Amino acid sequence: MEQLKISYKIYMEAEDIGQSRIHTSIAFVKNQFARSRSVYLQSAAFDDESDLDAFTLRFYVENEVCEEDCTSLEDAQSFVLDLAQVLDETAAAHSFMDLEGEFSWSFQGEEKTYTFQSESGWDYCDFKEM
Repeated sequence: MEQLKISYKIYMEAEDIGQSRIHTSIAFVKNQFARSRSVYLQSAAFDDESDLDAFTLRFYVENEVCEEDCTSLEDAQSFVLDLAQVLDETAAAHSFMDLEGEFSWSFQGEEKTYTFQSESGWDYCDFKEM
């Protein structure tokens, strides 16, 4: 088996949006991670610091995985593409919010680190390999 290291931090923010849109956006993101086929996305931690009275969305997703012996070879190999797809789908569905963060992946002798962002009005996520 191979050692696996994964880390990701995702920040979502929007201001002057309705309370129902805040709830809908958070539910969408949680569902994206929960229904993902990847165990490394399903185990994400969420932190909701939204202020419904101020009509402000602030939502965070993060996870850190370190396995000495990888428990899911297929999920580890497809992690980068799986997370990129979730981020792109989120940006497309919620183009009113800012989305940014970073993720890294180390597996089978390869290491990759990316930053990403999607500004309000964009319907895609821009990725940069570091």
